[in-house]
Amino acid sequence: MLIFHINVNNSIINIKIRLGHKNIFKNVKDLVNNKYKRPIRFVVVGIANTLVDFIVFFFFHNILGIYYTLSQGFGYSFGVLNSFIFNKIWTFESKVDKKKTAMEFIRFIIINALSLFVSMYGISQLVSVMEINVYIAKIIVTLLTQLINYLGYKIWVFKK
Repeated sequence: MLIFHINVNNSIINIKIRLGHKNIFKNVKDLVNNKYKRPIRFVVVGIANTLVDFIVFFFFHNILGIYYTLSQGFGYSFGVLNSFIFNKIWTFESKVDKKKTAMEFIRFIIINALSLFVSMYGISQLVSVMEINVYIAKIIVTLLTQLINYLGYKIWVFKK
């Protein structure tokens, strides 16, 4: 049993939660397999893709000294390669023939080209016009492009 003590305006609120290891795994499994399965899986794949994106961005921008908008293009492109495979197979569980897979890939590239443009334009405006730190700007444009991507994949790319 876990007991949390929360101090709200000098009043202590006790919250007791029973968490056995079986309950935790069952709750996670139920959450992943219910109606939120796609968004949760998209977030997991997105986190992996974002890590790839950030690592490549950091490498090109900080280590190689390449301008941040071009580094953004490299990072984003590497993340996209990972994204198609995992979103097709795991997130949206698309099981179509090769011809339809080719069409999914074309649509996927179109959505990601739109997101890439939004991210490059957005990071440029946030850094040069609003004078926001390049990494804060990177986080902002990443969140925006994730929303664009999820909606585009769900509605257009991997529609059933």
